[in-house]
Amino acid sequence: MQRVERMLSALGKTLSDVTVYTEAEAPDLVRELQDWPPAEDLPGVPVQHRRPLIFTQQKIGAKAEDDLRVSSCDADSLRRDLAYVLGYIDPVQNYHGYDGDQARNMVCWPTHDFGTMTGCSHGCFYCGTGLRGKYLALGMNVAEITERVIGPTIEASSEQRCFRMIGWGADIISLEPEYGVFAAFLSKLAEYEERYGYFHSNSDNVDWIADVPHRDRLIGIWSLASEGMARQVEPGAPSAAARIEAMRKLNVMGVPFRVKLKPVVPLVGWQEDYAALIEQVLSRTRPETIGFCCLIWMPLEVLQERFAGLIDPEFMRAAEASADEMRDQTHSPFPYAMRAEMYRFLIAEVRKHDPHIPVFISTETREMWKELEPEIGQRATSFLCGCNPVQPPGPRLHTTEGVSGSTYFDPAVQ
Repeated sequence: MQRVERMLSALGKTLSDVTVYTEAEAPDLVRELQDWPPAEDLPGVPVQHRRPLIFTQQKIGAKAEDDLRVSSCDADSLRRDLAYVLGYIDPVQNYHGYDGDQARNMVCWPTHDFGTMTGCSHGCFYCGTGLRGKYLALGMNVAEITERVIGPTIEASSEQRCFRMIGWGADIISLEPEYGVFAAFLSKLAEYEERYGYFHSNSDNVDWIADVPHRDRLIGIWSLASEGMARQVEPGAPSAAARIEAMRKLNVMGVPFRVKLKPVVPLVGWQEDYAALIEQVLSRTRPETIGFCCLIWMPLEVLQERFAGLIDPEFMRAAEASADEMRDQTHSPFPYAMRAEMYRFLIAEVRKHDPHIPVFISTETREMWKELEPEIGQRATSFLCGCNPVQPPGPRLHTTEGVSGSTYFDPAVQ
């Protein structure tokens, strides 16, 4: 409740402004949430920032499918929302296992990630949660999750040096310091030798980091958009310039960070926009690494719906011409050749300003890594990236028996 009160105070509200619901009343609350967004106009407040905050208690060791209130829902969306409202928010998930990435033809690093919430206020067109989400569900028993889940996971994962506190479709640092997740997370990490925690953000809210205990255990990761992209397809998120200024502040604080241009969306004029972005990043800040990922995980039909009239005509024609080839592929909607063209351009722009900073491609295919490895200048099996589990500040790789390399293998060797 102290955590709730801190967050309310930051909003200029008190407990008297909160509607309290019981677990028995949760289905009614979920039905009410379906009517979001509200009809009333709030001048100066982006609609994404009007999403209600649902304060709940994360359940530990319980499964939503075992709860009759959840399993009896007759619609998938209601079932999911009710699970979150009742606190069935996974505190830890495993991503990018070797077998899974092999099946999806994706190159990354296996990792345990933590989360205390679901939902986001940014509203980005490429994110289903951001675009269509109706609320933010926040687990408020952070101290309990830290002791009962985060600590034991760190102890059981001796192969992992760095852990993301990322939430699920969330941007946790946008709610700090009042939420207090990172204060608890970093304090727990500090109990162990050589253990670090990532934030992953589109936000520019970093002033609180100056005062957070154990900030020496923190590594920042930004998803950075070009100025045009931030303006046109990331409503509710800060401008590119604001995020770059936040990075500069971390440099002053001595907190390391990495940059991902992810997703890179080829809007009309994208080359000029991203060239300007890269120049600003590398002239104003000192990231440890910088990486790229073209827009993926999106069928052509969704691209046409969400980005109507915004995509570079050459890329849109290529996506339409390869629709059958790319259907159901992880790396849709743009075909391989167009993505490779984009990465070559971005790598060349970085090298104009910094010939030495490690660059990488994020969650791309084995074939793309094999082709671009000479230009990237890193080995696909053991590359420095943005948020891998064995890359402490430096950046440096501290591989272990459990995580001896990335999920890459030579596509010619099946």
